[in-house]
Amino acid sequence: MTFETEFETRHSDCFAATGFVHAGVLLALTEMAYARFESHCGIDARSKPEHVYAVQRSTAATYFSPLRWQEGARIQVRTTEATERGFDQAFEVYSAADGREIARFTHRWVLLDTRAGRPVPLTEEMKRLLLEG
Repeated sequence: MTFETEFETRHSDCFAATGFVHAGVLLALTEMAYARFESHCGIDARSKPEHVYAVQRSTAATYFSPLRWQEGARIQVRTTEATERGFDQAFEVYSAADGREIARFTHRWVLLDTRAGRPVPLTEEMKRLLLEG
């Protein structure tokens, strides 16, 4: 299932004086979209302890169109795979102003126990929550 959220973009998000949102900001927006996705799915302390975080182990990005800072970003999130070892998600970024596709990201995530510095296997419940979105 696809989850959708929007973010305002600011003049300080621009690359130099171009007026266009920096690629690094778009990446950060996908991470913020994941945080909203996690909350939307009902992932909480019962599903994942506070010291366990989803961290990217790889990311691929394709950019289609520049995004002016005044436009804002609409992001669609979909989990494409979830296994004991981690999960993959597709992020599609659109202009909130006119719906133009800006970029696509694919993140491969792992759950990391920040106390132990080790990956945590996904439970069946966690996989279900991620896939159902």
